[in-house]
Amino acid sequence: MPKLTPEQLARQQIDAQLVACGWVVQDYNHFNPSAGRGIALREAPLKSGTCNYLLLVDRKAVGVTEANQQGTFLSGVAEQNMCIPLSPPAEQRRIVTEAERRLSVVEELEAVVPANLQRATRLRQSILSRAFQGKS
Repeated sequence: MPKLTPEQLARQQIDAQLVACGWVVQDYNHFNPSAGRGIALREAPLKSGTCNYLLLVDRKAVGVTEANQQGTFLSGVAEQNMCIPLSPPAEQRRIVTEAERRLSVVEELEAVVPANLQRATRLRQSILSRAFQGKS
C-alpha cells in the first residue's frame, strides 16, 4: 500500500470531522445532491478558483472551507474552524415525518374551512329568513 501524502492524511482527517458533524462528504465530480441535507463537496470550482470544501445545505451554498497546513495563516480571510452540526439522519427523518404529518392536518383543515363557511352562510340566511317570517 502506497504511503499517503500529508495532504491525503489531512484530507482523511478533515473528512472524518465533517462526517462526525453530520455532513455527507463527496467529490465534486461525483456530486449526488440527494445524498443528504448537508453536503461537503471536495475540490469545488468557484469563480475565484477551486476551494477545498464547498458546504451545501438543502442544495444551497452556505460556506467554503480551505484546508491549510497547520500553522499557515490565511491572508485576507478570517481563520476558519467551523463545524455546523446537523441532526443525525434518524432525527432528520423523524422531523420530516412530523412536518409532513402536521402539513397533512393543515391540508385537511384547508378542505374543511370552505365547507364550514358555506354551512355558516346557509345557517345565517336561514336564521334571517325565519326572523323576517316571524318564526323563532
